[in-house]
Amino acid sequence: MAAFEHDLETLFATGGLTSDQAAKRAAGASPTVRRRAAELDASVAQLEAAERARIPVLSGKASYTRLSHLDPPVLQGIPTGFFPVLQNSYVFQGQLSVPLSDYVLRYPAVTDAARLGTEAARLGKRTSEVGAGQDARLAYYEWLRARLQVLIAQRQLAQVQSTLGQVRALAEAQRLSRADLMRVESQAAQAEQTLDQLQQFSLLREEQLRLLIGAPPNEPLALGEDIRTDVAASQVAPLDQLMGTAKQQRLEFRSIDVGIQAKDRQRDAETANLLPRLSAFGGIDYDNPNPRVFPAKDEFTLTWQVGAQLSWTLNDALIADTTQHRLRAEASELRADRENLEHGTRIEVMAAQQAVSLAQHALSTTQKGLSAAEESYRVRRELLNAERATAVELVDAETELTRARIAALNARVDLRVARAQLDHAVGNDTK
Repeated sequence: MAAFEHDLETLFATGGLTSDQAAKRAAGASPTVRRRAAELDASVAQLEAAERARIPVLSGKASYTRLSHLDPPVLQGIPTGFFPVLQNSYVFQGQLSVPLSDYVLRYPAVTDAARLGTEAARLGKRTSEVGAGQDARLAYYEWLRARLQVLIAQRQLAQVQSTLGQVRALAEAQRLSRADLMRVESQAAQAEQTLDQLQQFSLLREEQLRLLIGAPPNEPLALGEDIRTDVAASQVAPLDQLMGTAKQQRLEFRSIDVGIQAKDRQRDAETANLLPRLSAFGGIDYDNPNPRVFPAKDEFTLTWQVGAQLSWTLNDALIADTTQHRLRAEASELRADRENLEHGTRIEVMAAQQAVSLAQHALSTTQKGLSAAEESYRVRRELLNAERATAVELVDAETELTRARIAALNARVDLRVARAQLDHAVGNDTK
């Protein structure tokens, strides 16, 4: 037992990786998070575009036109040259349009919808970070479990090989049957095969963790979370109370709620297309010749104009009506998604709640089983040395001790996994 405890002590390194560190690194290494970040940038750009749409439309124009020659008109009583024929035309224009009704009916809703869309994208990014952290946390514990199984398999192989040496000595002295020797040899071969399988599985779990946290192949990973330390066995709250906490803390609920609000504001913005649009406009002309000057003169003249117009387009109204119908349907989809999320979260919380309770109970029972298996192995080994037990009985005791060790350590890992799942289910990991 001292050798096994020493192996455990060397397995957990000071300064090694912990589940919290793995979760934090995964949030920065996840491709899904990077995609959500790009979506957030796009939403910010849409918000900026919605805010800039408030700026009045200002446009300008400058042109030069060469006109073909025409004979000047000849009118009775009007001197020749009174109507000059000009062949060069210079135009400098500036126009300003202010959509007055949009400032009241359209722009506030469009800006609010874009702002809500940005908030939804921000929540989506944070949700992806939390999800990536949870995946990495669970992968860390599975890697830790695999490393423990390798350590136990190594210790089992060492025990079987030690027993095999004793059995061979007894068999050579003809104090043990050939069948018992072959059984222990078979046990040793099985232990070697199990160790090889678990080592390969441990490498697979490590590679999965590396991908999640973005660790390069040349970065050594060591376990820094000692599961031998007890986890605080706090009382788990009732299901309805946990569900209330989950609805308040889980980002998925907030993201859907914000999405519904954004759809409603988009629908409000489409109302402006159903009504006549009032606009104010103004412009200046600095032309040579200026068309408002009569008769035309070969000189630049500055003129201006201001006004207002009320317009309505049937096609815009028809499209706005169908757009509102679509947005209303999309909002209904989100409400249905929220209901499904609530149902799924309730099952997730209940399953995590049960897992914590079962893991706490298993931690107690497996510890008792481990103590019994250790005592049984110690007694069988002493009886074998006193020739009052067979090697088969010792091998069976070794097998039972290995199972008890695995069960006891798995119970500690299971408790940490269950608590991590419960924290994720109720949204504690979003803080």
